[in-house]
Amino acid sequence: MSACATAVIHALIPDHWLPFAILARTERWSERRLVALVGLTGMLHVTVSLGLGAVLAFAGSAAGRAAAQRTGASLEPLAGGLLALFGIAYGLWAHRREARAHAPGHHTHGDGALGSLHAHGHLLSRLSGRSASAGALVAIIGISPCVLLQPILFASAAEGWGIAAAAAGGFALCTIATMLVVAIVARRGLERVDLGFFTRYGDLLSGLVIAAIGLIVLIRGIP
Repeated sequence: MSACATAVIHALIPDHWLPFAILARTERWSERRLVALVGLTGMLHVTVSLGLGAVLAFAGSAAGRAAAQRTGASLEPLAGGLLALFGIAYGLWAHRREARAHAPGHHTHGDGALGSLHAHGHLLSRLSGRSASAGALVAIIGISPCVLLQPILFASAAEGWGIAAAAAGGFALCTIATMLVVAIVARRGLERVDLGFFTRYGDLLSGLVIAAIGLIVLIRGIP
């Protein structure tokens, strides 16, 4: 029960789902793509958290457990800093991309084979950029473990490995389910936002919001 409650509470923190909802709105992801990316991130996040918990449980000395805890605690501000850098880089890149696409001098370079090749080149460039953005977001959010889980897993292991396995399973299911539900709801809510300035500067604003979330995580994680 404690593992599930901890999973739900920590998965509700905006850095777990809001960047995905923002990018889904900005990049016009399908709901299936959003679910796949958030689910993958949740699985990575759970794996890192449980892996750290296993190290703590098997560490025989207090010094070993303290070292593992310090490692886990250091990953949170690292993930926050990377998320802030990602947000700034994404916002500038995406805004420049949209500005170039809507520039008065933008043209299709004619018809025929040359025009088709050029159009395909632009399309491949945009698709590769979007895939890189999604992959980077999955990695950044996924590598940050839940430090609140570690004491629960350590206490569960002391009661028996069956209880520890049940706690780990409950944490995994509740974390991934909460991230998916909240991300989907947030994305649907953002779809209703149709403001003029957001249409023009949505990419830049999205990046800045993600960067702000990363900065909050970074500041919160610094002792």
